[in-house]
Amino acid sequence: MKYQLSFALMLASTLAMAQAQQSGIGAIKFEPGTVRAGQEVRITISADGEAPGFCGMVVHFDDGSESRNIKIDGKEGKFPVTIAKTYAKAGSYSVKAEGKKITTHFPCMGTATAKLVVEAAPAAVAPVAKAAACPEGYKMVGKAGKAGDFSCKGGKGAMVPAQPLACATGLEYFHNDKARQLGCRKLKAQKK
Repeated sequence: MKYQLSFALMLASTLAMAQAQQSGIGAIKFEPGTVRAGQEVRITISADGEAPGFCGMVVHFDDGSESRNIKIDGKEGKFPVTIAKTYAKAGSYSVKAEGKKITTHFPCMGTATAKLVVEAAPAAVAPVAKAAACPEGYKMVGKAGKAGDFSCKGGKGAMVPAQPLACATGLEYFHNDKARQLGCRKLKAQKK
């Protein structure tokens, strides 16, 4: 029993000394440096000095999402650790990495915190509808529709243009010689 206890104490002190000699969590960097809401950012956590080979770490994102536990085991999990994250809203976030015991992995030494500023996403630019233009001798009937559709009525002696009007996507050119009307209208649904 004495030998088991002294072996356990020796093992614990060796692990403590090994962790004391190894450095821990060092710094956090973001790529790209300027991030917009909805854009992915890569968060890289590096070690300070010689990277520890067997410890646990937790990363807090400060946006209300779940923190991420990471096991450093020297195989799959190694320093530097890179995490892809998307922030939905603009704001200033304090990203923090700190040691945490995860199953058999003792906490990594040290902590690191960095501020990430997420800018607002650019406002969506509404597509500009092509201005309705009636050919010479024609006047617009009413106003153009939301889709850009419009109709023109010809005066006495108005001639149908040689080239059909250029209509926006989703619209088709039409003309009616008897009614002296022409314009762009919404495409009719095709029958199956």
